[in-house]
Amino acid sequence: MSARSDAIARLDAGQVHFRALMAGLPAEAYREQWLGTWNLSQLLAHMAGWFREMAAAMDRVGRGERPAPEGVDYTDPEPWNARFAAQAKEGIEALADWDGAYAEYRAAALRLPEEMYGIDPEKGRPRIGDRLLAGAGIGHFEEHHGELAAWVAARHP
Repeated sequence: MSARSDAIARLDAGQVHFRALMAGLPAEAYREQWLGTWNLSQLLAHMAGWFREMAAAMDRVGRGERPAPEGVDYTDPEPWNARFAAQAKEGIEALADWDGAYAEYRAAALRLPEEMYGIDPEKGRPRIGDRLLAGAGIGHFEEHHGELAAWVAARHP
């Protein structure tokens, strides 16, 4: 398996595992506040926002540009998170939006050349394709999986 195929497989596995937690939730569940001040719709919008931002970053990298546009700073995620959550769709529409954003993100990852994946032997760290999948995708699923699983389990004791 190529480095890109391996990275995409890990991304897909994380997405399937995460999305399965929401299977069968009723529409009203998306409006229940449970993650600090957020509800499920806002969590999904937050993740969808990062999918879209990083899909655009991958497209820039694929053109030989920097991941972030000139003047844009991703190092403080809180303003980004707040903006993404404020754009949340209502109820089940939030899940459809999340699915669409994930599809854009995944497609952008597939457009990156194979040589942008794997471990850079000179630097000893993952190449840009892996890094862009780790933050907004693979790691993001891991970050929120436990919280989502606990909330879903608490809804159905």
